[in-house]
Amino acid sequence: MEDFVIEIADTQGFRKDIILFSARDLLESKNEAGNSPVTPHIVKTIKQKAKEKGYRVVSEKSELFRMAKEILVKRVGSASIAGQIIEDKLSYVSMPSEAMKPPLYLIQYNNPLEEIEQLAASIRKAGNIPILWSKARGLMIDHLSKLYPLFENVNMADLNEPAEVIKFIIRRPQERVVYIFEDFHHFIGDKDIVNPAVGEIRALLKDLYRNLKGRGESVYLFVPSTYEPPPELQPFFDQSLKSPKHVKGYLDRFGQLLTDPANIARTKPVIGVDHIINRLIQVLAQMEANNPLLVGHPGVGKTSVVDGLAKALYNGRVAPSLKGKMLYSLSLNSLIAGTRYRGDFEERFEGLMEEVLQNKDRIIIFIDEIHTLMDAGSSEGAVGAGDILKPLLAKGQFPCIGATTLEGAKYLSKDPALARRFKKIMVNAPSIDEAVEILKGVSGSFQKHHRLKIEEDALVAAVELSEKHIPDEYLPGKAVSLVDGASAYCGMQGKKIVTKEDIIAEIERLKNT
Repeated sequence: MEDFVIEIADTQGFRKDIILFSARDLLESKNEAGNSPVTPHIVKTIKQKAKEKGYRVVSEKSELFRMAKEILVKRVGSASIAGQIIEDKLSYVSMPSEAMKPPLYLIQYNNPLEEIEQLAASIRKAGNIPILWSKARGLMIDHLSKLYPLFENVNMADLNEPAEVIKFIIRRPQERVVYIFEDFHHFIGDKDIVNPAVGEIRALLKDLYRNLKGRGESVYLFVPSTYEPPPELQPFFDQSLKSPKHVKGYLDRFGQLLTDPANIARTKPVIGVDHIINRLIQVLAQMEANNPLLVGHPGVGKTSVVDGLAKALYNGRVAPSLKGKMLYSLSLNSLIAGTRYRGDFEERFEGLMEEVLQNKDRIIIFIDEIHTLMDAGSSEGAVGAGDILKPLLAKGQFPCIGATTLEGAKYLSKDPALARRFKKIMVNAPSIDEAVEILKGVSGSFQKHHRLKIEEDALVAAVELSEKHIPDEYLPGKAVSLVDGASAYCGMQGKKIVTKEDIIAEIERLKNT
C-alpha cells in the first residue's frame, strides 16, 4: 500500500500542508478498533496528524468519515480538508509523524545555544515534552515538578552519568517525552575511535534503540556539525533532521534532497514497481558492486523507482545498513552551467565528490542520464567527470545510483572501466493492464492538481489510445502525459470531469500539432 495524501488548508488562506496516511497508520487504526468500526479511529489519527502540523481540523464530521471510508477501501488516493492554524510552528525541524518516527535522532548543530532552544520549542509545538540532559546537570527538569511520576523513587544525582540515564530511559516507558542529549558524542567517540571506555555506551545505545521501538518517546543526540558517528552505530540513528542554518555546500547547490519530507509529500504514489525497488535496495546494501544502474526506455518509470526508494528510506523500510541515509538527486546540467573556463567544472565536481566522501555513510547519490558523465566537463586539457569518478566507484567510495536509456547504456559500455562499476537493473514498460493500475494509483494526484474528477474509463482509454497512437513513446509515461494534458484542457474549459471523450479529443490535438 502507498500513502493516502491529504491536503490540509488554512481557512484564512495563509498556509497549506500535506498529511500522509500510511499503511502503518491504517494497520494501527485497525488494531486500535478491534471489533468496533475502524473509520472513527482513522479520523482520530488524521486529526492528530493535523495537530502535529499545527492545525485544528474544521471540516464537517461527515466529510471526514467519507474520507476515512475512502482510505479504508481504496487505500491510495488524495483528499483535501480544512483547518485552522493553532499557532505558527518554528522552522527548526519538521517533526515526523508518530507512525514514521524512528526512536533515535542524530541532530547536528552550528550554534548550540540558539539551536537547542529552537529544537526544544519545536518538540513542544508537536505536543511532546522535551527534557534536556547534560553531563554537568543530568536531566534538567526545572520546568517540571520533582514529583512528576517519571522521577518517583529516583536518585537524581545518578542520572548525571551517561550510562545511568540510558538505563533509566529503558526502564521507564513514557508517553510524549523527548529526551535531548547534549554533546553526547564525547561518550560515544567518533568513527575512528575504538576504545573500551566507549564500548558500554555504544552497547546501551543499541539496547535503547531496540527498547524505544513502538514506545511513545524519542531521544535526540545534539552534536556538532563536524561529528561523524562510528559505523557500528550509524544504522541506529535517523540523521534526516538538520538545522536550517547548516551551511549549504555542493550537494545543496547542485542536488535535490529526495528524502526531504516536503519532497516526499509532493511525490505521486509509486505503483507496480515494488520488485524493482526491492532489487535496488538489495544492490545498495551489498558490500561490493553496490552501484545500481536503472536501464529502460524513456517513460517506463525509472525516476518513479527512485521516488519509491526515497519513500522507503524516509519510512525506514530498507536494509539496516541503509537506514537513516539521505538520497540526493544530482543535476549534471547545473554542475556544468556557468563553467566558462578550463578547470571550472573539474573544480566543482571534485568539490562535490569531496563532500560526498566526507558523508558517504550518510548519503546516496542519484544521477539521471548517467551516460552523459563520459563527456561532462571534458574539453581540451581538462579531465571529464567519468575519469574523475571511476576510481572512486571502483573502491566503493561514491554511493551512486545511475539511470539511463538502452541507447545510453550502450554508450556507457564504450568505457568498460566505467560501465563495470554499475550493476544493471532493467526497468521494462508495463503491460496494458499494469499501466491501467498505475494510472488509477496516480490519478488522485492529477485530480487534486487540476481540481476535477477523472473517470475510470478515461484512464483505460488513455492507456489503450496512447499505445495505439503514440508508438514512439512508452507506457506508463505516455498515458500519464495524455491524462495530464486532457485534464489541463478540461480545466481551461471549466469542465469538472474528464471523460473518455476528452482523452480522444486530446489524441486528436496531439495529431494536429
